[in-house]
Amino acid sequence: MNGLDKIIEEIANDAGIEAERITDEAKAAAKRVTDRAREEASAIEADAKEKAELEYKRVITRAQSTGEIAKKSALLREKQRIIDDILKDAYIKLVGLGDTEYFEFMTKLLNKYASKGGEVILSAKDKKRAPEAFIEAVKSKGLTVSDKTREMDGGFILSYGDVEENCSIEALTESEKDRLHDAVNGFLFG
Repeated sequence: MNGLDKIIEEIANDAGIEAERITDEAKAAAKRVTDRAREEASAIEADAKEKAELEYKRVITRAQSTGEIAKKSALLREKQRIIDDILKDAYIKLVGLGDTEYFEFMTKLLNKYASKGGEVILSAKDKKRAPEAFIEAVKSKGLTVSDKTREMDGGFILSYGDVEENCSIEALTESEKDRLHDAVNGFLFG
């Protein structure tokens, strides 16, 4: 081997060593980049999982709340229906009372709502069947029984000239509906 071959061989060895060092550095740099990318991907994945879990919990909570509201609403509608049916049955029983009980009730209404100086307007049916005791109760309140009649299921109209007070069973039930709903609701579902 001559001097030139030795120099070329030495350069080749140095180049091989340098190439190996550069390759090792490149592999190390690539490993660092890959490791950093894996860490970032892992962090992104963990963040995405956390966000997905939070969104899942939020959706579940919202669905449960919506379900609870729907359940309470359905329960309230059913309670209202039951109470309305009870009030309707009570109304039917009240207007269907026998003459004695019915006019005792009418006298109580008269005592509660009537003032002196007017007249009591009855339905045609009630006017025909009104007992003398009710007529006397009307007179004792300083009222008269009107010759006119009105279309109603029960109760009466108090007329004071141009001013009338509707004491029909339907009107009284309607005006007391909220209070009656509360009372029946408390009694049934307390």
